[in-house]
Amino acid sequence: MIVAPAAVLIACTVGPSNRPPLATSGAPGTGVATTSTSAMPIGPGGPGRTSDPISWSECPAQIKNIDPATGDRFAVQCGQVVVPKSYTNNGSGVLSISVTRARAATTPANAPPLLVLSGAPGENGTQHVASVAGVLPAEVLARFSVIVMDLRGTGDSVPIDCVSGKSSSALLSLGADPTTTTAAALLAGLSRTLTFDCGDMVGPDLSDYSTVPAADDIDTVRAALGVRTINVVGQGFGATLGAVYADRYPGRIGAAVLDGPSDPSLPVERQAALTAAAQQKALLSFAAACQTFAGGCPLGGDPAGAVKSLISRLGDRGAASTDGYITGGSILLALAGELGSPAGWPGLAAALAAANRGDLDPVAAALQASLGADNVEQQQAGRLVYQCNDSTQRLSGSRLNAAVAAVRPAAPLFGPFLLGLVGVCSSWPAPESALGPLTATGAPPILVVGAVDDPTSPYAGVRSLTAQLDSATLLSWQSGTHGGYPTSRCVTTAVNSYLLNGTVPANGTLCPP
Repeated sequence: MIVAPAAVLIACTVGPSNRPPLATSGAPGTGVATTSTSAMPIGPGGPGRTSDPISWSECPAQIKNIDPATGDRFAVQCGQVVVPKSYTNNGSGVLSISVTRARAATTPANAPPLLVLSGAPGENGTQHVASVAGVLPAEVLARFSVIVMDLRGTGDSVPIDCVSGKSSSALLSLGADPTTTTAAALLAGLSRTLTFDCGDMVGPDLSDYSTVPAADDIDTVRAALGVRTINVVGQGFGATLGAVYADRYPGRIGAAVLDGPSDPSLPVERQAALTAAAQQKALLSFAAACQTFAGGCPLGGDPAGAVKSLISRLGDRGAASTDGYITGGSILLALAGELGSPAGWPGLAAALAAANRGDLDPVAAALQASLGADNVEQQQAGRLVYQCNDSTQRLSGSRLNAAVAAVRPAAPLFGPFLLGLVGVCSSWPAPESALGPLTATGAPPILVVGAVDDPTSPYAGVRSLTAQLDSATLLSWQSGTHGGYPTSRCVTTAVNSYLLNGTVPANGTLCPP
């Protein structure tokens, strides 16, 4: 699974979709979800959304039907679903949400849908449906058709591109410590620029792009698919989105696997502190593992010390690479994006070693790749808009300085930097529908997966969210890898049993490394 840097942000133009015509008629889908919900409440989202049935057609050329990693071929179809621009303002107009469906050769024609929500906003959208389906186990593909949807404001679903090339580069080269004079000035200026750029380009509709209306869109897509309930597998941000959907529409959930969600009820300082502590620990694990790499550790006998020295040497102003300036913050951003994927640690070590020798291009390339080299600014914009619209809390000035002072003893490298990323939203207007505690009262059993040492979705936050959800069971994995399904054989066995048979593992189950 792709792991994106935490809160990487950003260019704002609302453009047309190049997808097939909007669905206005057609036969409803034949899929039937696995759990009956006749006795379940629907929750604060109301009795469920309505929609014209989706009309499937051939996909545009850019959407491939072959997973490049495995070579697996799928039957892929595309469609669009019309959703309100605002679910609270009837006169707001409409948006079209792009949806793709992938079926393996073994998938029955009437297979129920499995909605997969993976990665940050815009990361694994409809163009990557074959790659999303390609990692799923064969027995799951033999039961479900795989559904991927672009979240509003991302992908081909009227994308928000409100981050200029200059702002994009600035987001990738923030200072390591937002309390220093240089870093604080750069952060404050960038926050104002992004707020004005996105506000000017998107206008008063800016607050309509966030996780809550995206969850409402999921239910509109469910209705367009013609099913009473929908099965959901989410990872990272996708898992948090799945939890929000279950909270708003508990009676419309068939099954839900939430792999590495965050707890949106926690204050932003607490979320950043948990992530920083987990990443600080992961850096030590990376340093220890480096000594075991084939050919030895390219960072020498003290990898953690070499990384700290590099961050300090580059500082707030950084040095030039082919693709822009690399600062100490850039190094931390690259680490944040890769520490949750141990399989990529040898490449990360090589890039950091090259940076220590003065060659910053490998680190710059890693940052670009983590956002998707095709459209970095659009990826950043989606993450920025969702991050800033999902919380009413703003960090700047004395509050930011106090938060940095509080986190510095436990996480001296990552704590200040991650709080600086939160500070990017300091000038953003207050949203209309911020996230908060989630209970999903009335939902069927929900399976939450958490890796004990996950540096991207800290285990403490996963456990906190699980405790809030009325019907959730936590499946833990003794690992520092972000995303247990389908990476871990033990996790995969349990998740498959849940999806295919409705069997929930015993609460407190711990899968081995």
